[in-house]
Amino acid sequence: MRAVCKDASCGWLVYASNNTENNCWQIKTFMDDHTCARETKNRLANRKWLACKLVKKLRKYLNLRHSEAAQYFKTKCDLELNKSSLTRALGDARSVVYGDAAAQYGMVRDYGLTLLKSNPGSTVTVGVIPQPNPDGAFLKTRHGGQILSAIGQDANNHIYVIAYAIVPVENTENWRWFLELLHQDLGDYKKNKLCFISDMQKVCNIYRLSLKMMFTHWAADYIC
Repeated sequence: MRAVCKDASCGWLVYASNNTENNCWQIKTFMDDHTCARETKNRLANRKWLACKLVKKLRKYLNLRHSEAAQYFKTKCDLELNKSSLTRALGDARSVVYGDAAAQYGMVRDYGLTLLKSNPGSTVTVGVIPQPNPDGAFLKTRHGGQILSAIGQDANNHIYVIAYAIVPVENTENWRWFLELLHQDLGDYKKNKLCFISDMQKVCNIYRLSLKMMFTHWAADYIC
């Protein structure tokens, strides 16, 4: 088997033959010296191949721009791409990534039913918008939103999720809705000997005013 550079004047060459004794291919000749100019066009880098590469990038960088995609292929693959080809490939990749996210949101109710089946006694609420370590975090997706969560720590110092909710925005109304559901599920904090901790003054005030629950402010180390 012999491979050469497509530039006839270039001396790059690799030759391999079948080694029957070891049942493998063995390189016999290798001239690793390109004398031709570097080619930045590649017909194998078609729309499908580009889109496949871009899907991985878009999942990490949702707002990836055309210029950034072009620079990525230039730096990573040493490719100079046609602008229209890259535009079409980027569009295909966005359809895959954003379409996947939309499809997953469409399965929320199925997910809720599965959760109730596998974890009897759980509470699942879908479509209502009005911890013990409550906290909030932004969701870095095309649809945005924030996730509110309450986590606990057992006697072995293991962390586990007690409750979580995905809401459009973190505000007093959504925190109140989340904490009231949490309170309903956990029951009386005195009877169950629960201590709620948070580093957020907003959450602390909601507990104090609406749920009448004793609450330790983690950051300032005092009782609300």
